[in-house]
Amino acid sequence: MEPPIIGDCRVNEAVDPDSPIGQTARAWALAVVGEDFPPERSRMLGAWLDADPLHRRAYEEAEGVVLMLGGLQGLHGSSIAAVQPRPMDRRVARRAPWRVPVGIVGGLLAASLAVAFFALPGPAYDTQPGETRQIALSDGSQVTLAPASRLRAGSRWRPRELSLERGEAFFAVAHQSGRPFTVQAGDALVRVIGTRFNVHHGVDQRVRVEVEQGAVRVSDEGGEDGAVTLRAGQTVLADARGLSVGALARPDLAGGWRQGRLAYDDAPLAEVVADLNRYSRRPLSIGSAATGRLKVTAAFDIAQADRFVAELPRVLPVRLASDGKGGRVLVAIDPKRAPEPHAR
Repeated sequence: MEPPIIGDCRVNEAVDPDSPIGQTARAWALAVVGEDFPPERSRMLGAWLDADPLHRRAYEEAEGVVLMLGGLQGLHGSSIAAVQPRPMDRRVARRAPWRVPVGIVGGLLAASLAVAFFALPGPAYDTQPGETRQIALSDGSQVTLAPASRLRAGSRWRPRELSLERGEAFFAVAHQSGRPFTVQAGDALVRVIGTRFNVHHGVDQRVRVEVEQGAVRVSDEGGEDGAVTLRAGQTVLADARGLSVGALARPDLAGGWRQGRLAYDDAPLAEVVADLNRYSRRPLSIGSAATGRLKVTAAFDIAQADRFVAELPRVLPVRLASDGKGGRVLVAIDPKRAPEPHAR
């Protein structure tokens, strides 16, 4: 018995996966799986499906293979699953057996594995205390990662979306029209096209951004209503109170740690200590949370960090003692009492 015919197409006749229609159908099926699918993309797919019954059949065959591969587990437990953007007319499909050529299975299997690979989390970059690292990103951007810091790319599919999980980094971003470069640090999101800037991810989700060249857009978790645009020589602090914009003495002071200098303006002692620990192998701790909230305004060379720590009891109500493990601890004292002898 001859298969039913609609127009000039046999409804159970397989579409050649290597034909232009078969390749287009495969690309659409994989796009639905592997990328964000905004309304305009759905409309484009719908128009292509409605243009020719053969388009719809080719897509359904490709979609069926993706569904068949739905049990395939990608690395890190990610699975491939088809997301159908609009209801399909299944009346034709019910009239005849569904057949998929071997070629399309192999092609979609390889492409699906590629989708699974590119959906994996991106690479992570770490540094040890006292170590800095130069990172060349695939888009041509350059990153200088500070000691004891961690930077991660959002995914292999989106290498220009980074997350500074801890520490500090300086970014020299390669311009790519229409492809913004973003850095997430705590609740702060930095968005740029091409520029040079520094991001410091401190304690209590305090994030400080300094711009050396170009302009950056910084927003907090509230979105664009809580956002500022910074230009060369400007800085912003994002913390629980929101965004506070300030200015550097000179634009080239952005990321001063690269020149071996640290600077703080009314920063919590806990943040200063956390930074010092990123540059020293001799641990420094704080005796209490209240001590960590003491404010520090200072600028000093990293090479003189030990001298700076030794001088802290002269300006803050703390004493420096041994922690019994080879490290040091800052302990609060009554500000009315004279400081006790401290360890150096």
